[in-house]
Amino acid sequence: MSWNRIVLPLVLPKCADTIEIGSLALDCYIRANKPEGFALFHADERDEAEIDHKRIIYFSPVASEVCREISEKYPFEPCRVPARDETHIAYVFGDPRVKGQLRDTVDSDRLVVT
Repeated sequence: MSWNRIVLPLVLPKCADTIEIGSLALDCYIRANKPEGFALFHADERDEAEIDHKRIIYFSPVASEVCREISEKYPFEPCRVPARDETHIAYVFGDPRVKGQLRDTVDSDRLVVT
């Protein structure tokens, strides 16, 4: 099992896709009896020119498995464990202990782990 993410264009003030994914993930979480190790995080990603803004939704390994059905509409990308200092990173819901698994800092290395 690995971390996965969904990358969306960041639309403010509301991002309908972000809201839908959160709602679907919450349904999955509840149906699976709130398993340990399940966590969902949001972060933002911006290019250097601050023009291209993206919303990143991170799924812990357990959340990735439990929410596999979401990936049919919103494809998952395998990724590294998110970092505590990512732009606007926020714990959304799930097992709060997963916050302790986050990397300390963002590396310049953004390679996808396979």
